[in-house]
Amino acid sequence: MPAPYAPRRIVRQPDWQVNGARFKLYWIDVHGAAAPEPEISAMAEAVAREVLPIEMQAEGAGHDLRFVVLHRGTDGLWLLLDWWAHGDICCQRLFRADPEGGVFLPMLGRPLLACVWELAVIEAERRAWIETMMTPTPNPSAYLATALPDGMH
Repeated sequence: MPAPYAPRRIVRQPDWQVNGARFKLYWIDVHGAAAPEPEISAMAEAVAREVLPIEMQAEGAGHDLRFVVLHRGTDGLWLLLDWWAHGDICCQRLFRADPEGGVFLPMLGRPLLACVWELAVIEAERRAWIETMMTPTPNPSAYLATALPDGMH
């Protein structure tokens, strides 16, 4: 039986620039911290730099626009690397590190997508994509400016 739902603080962090692509970065923390420790952010960004060019070349990418969820949960650090392909498909690679730190490892072979807090970000990004990019005149700047408001979700 899952624990009763309690909102968690979700805070947008400064965007990442990786290989010419822009990443919106969201941070979620079970303890309510407003930002990840610099070493956690650096470790997550290193994974994005290593993994995403290969994945995006294989699947495709749209407009060099992506979003990342970095989440300190009760049982680990979670890293969701998401990008848009084929105009309307959200692609994702999921990684986990031990809560005490360590290396982010890919969650291959497990059918995991996202937890209820991470899904709040994914839903906001879906709406942002529809409203700014799936229009007669796509607007990447508007997409980057549209985000889930900081707060408890």
